[in-house]
Amino acid sequence: MTQEKPKSKNIACGDIVPGCAFTATGATDEEILAQVAAHAAHDHGVTEITPELAAQVKAAIRTR
Repeated sequence: MTQEKPKSKNIACGDIVPGCAFTATGATDEEILAQVAAHAAHDHGVTEITPELAAQVKAAIRTR
């Protein structure tokens, strides 16, 4: 019996902000969102995650 490898999730900021090379990987959407929020604040000067931006980020998260 083989065990399935846990799936991970990832996002590429470049899918939302063209030209940005940042990527985040985590086990849950919440982990990804925390990394993206920190990146957005530090590298893009985004201090507020609007519901629209959060929805855009969630839509860009991929499971592999």
